[in-house]
Amino acid sequence: MHPEKTRKKKILFFGLGSIGKKHVKIIKNSYNYEIIAFRTKKGQEKNNLKIPEIYTLQEAFQTNPDIAFITNPTYLHMETALECAKRNIHLFIEKPISHNLTNVLELEKEIKKRNLISYIAYNLRFHPIIEKIKEITSKELPNTYNVKSSSYLPDWRPNQDYSKSYSAKKERGGGVTLDLSHEFDYIAWFFGNIKKIEGYCDKVSFLEINSEDILEAEVTCETGIKGKIHLDYFTKIPERKIQIKYKDGIVEADLIKNTIKNKQGKISEFKCEKDETYKKQIDYFFKNYNNKNTNMMNNYSEALKTFKKIIEFKNKNFKI
Repeated sequence: MHPEKTRKKKILFFGLGSIGKKHVKIIKNSYNYEIIAFRTKKGQEKNNLKIPEIYTLQEAFQTNPDIAFITNPTYLHMETALECAKRNIHLFIEKPISHNLTNVLELEKEIKKRNLISYIAYNLRFHPIIEKIKEITSKELPNTYNVKSSSYLPDWRPNQDYSKSYSAKKERGGGVTLDLSHEFDYIAWFFGNIKKIEGYCDKVSFLEINSEDILEAEVTCETGIKGKIHLDYFTKIPERKIQIKYKDGIVEADLIKNTIKNKQGKISEFKCEKDETYKKQIDYFFKNYNNKNTNMMNNYSEALKTFKKIIEFKNKNFKI
């Protein structure tokens, strides 16, 4: 159990889907915080996590939460976060920030004005492979890179009709550009803020969706490093790879096999236990929250820089 120096903190969850439940379980197992859930549908099945549910926003805010975990559908992130920020509630927002640019600057203004703790949850930054690549690139920037994330959307949530998921619907924030934005996030972390994205995103497969299922782009960072990103929803054998090209060799990482091959061709294997990245992320957030560190990694203002670039790219290139 983590020691708590102050009164028992109160966390209000917005959304108890799979990712919300994952965060709740980790917090309940490791922290002595009070957790409450705001649910929008009274008729839906009660959660099995033994946490109380509230069904009106007024009642939810009357509980005086310290922190809001915003894990509801992407298209609801911004309005929820704004309501919380205006009430001086600190923010843990599941990625991505939103599905468009509406009110993103207003939320930034509220966060800064009220000196709120904020964090956008990109858990892959806590994957041992990504941490190792960060270590490598911090010592030496490469000439270029190639990043690929391919998967099959119908396999993502086996108990759900994929065509009814938010991933399938552009208007709800679906599509590979935002759904698979981990790749943009760690590229910005490795090589500096994203300066320019050129390429295309489109709907090309047989999938029953109206969101984009492929993205091919060249991404230039402010350090001058440029490379390529490929994302898709329709590959039945998943791939998630990073290739970094130096003048004297290539570093290759495989996030499915959990291996890294160095410039000399030596392969190292890494262990990543189930939910490990999420646990490390929660620990990181609460450590910085308790230290009142508004400038933690991937705070709202930092994450907003990347988000604006990828949304502008999507709006320009995907017109369905």
